[in-house]
Amino acid sequence: MNGERNTGSSLNPEASGVYLAPPDASRLRAAATRSTLAWMELDTGAARNKMQFLTACARDLQFPDGFGGNWDALADCLQDFSWKPASGYVVLWRGASALASAAPDDFAMALEIFCDAAIYWRKSGRVFIALLDEDLRGVAVQPFPGL
Repeated sequence: MNGERNTGSSLNPEASGVYLAPPDASRLRAAATRSTLAWMELDTGAARNKMQFLTACARDLQFPDGFGGNWDALADCLQDFSWKPASGYVVLWRGASALASAAPDDFAMALEIFCDAAIYWRKSGRVFIALLDEDLRGVAVQPFPGL
C-alpha cells in the first residue's frame, strides 16, 4: 500500500501511498504546504455506511457538484482534482475506524480506491498521500516515512 522509504524528501511521487499518519501531522502539513501540495482533511468519524462515507468525501474534499455518489465517482474524483490544482495531494483521513467497524466491506473498498489513486498519481509523476489518523487492526498500513 505504500511508496518506498526515501532517503530524500518523503513528499515525492515515489512516496505516494496510504500510510498511518504521524502522531503530530503539523510538521508534515507544513512541509506539504512548502512543497505546494494541497493538504485536505477528511473526517469520516460519523460515517457508518457507504453513503455517509461518500457524503463526507464530497464535503471535505470539495468534490464538484456533479459528484455521482458511488465508488466509481469516488475513484474518478481522486484521480482528477482538476477543480483543485496543486502539484500533488495529501489527505489526512480522520475517523476511519468508524467505517471500518460499522461497514468493513465499505471500508475495504474505500481503502482500495485510495490505494489505486496513489498508484495512478505515482505513475503520473505526482504526489498523492493518504494518511489514516489511527492504527486499525488487520489493516496493513505502514507509518509514513519521516521527513
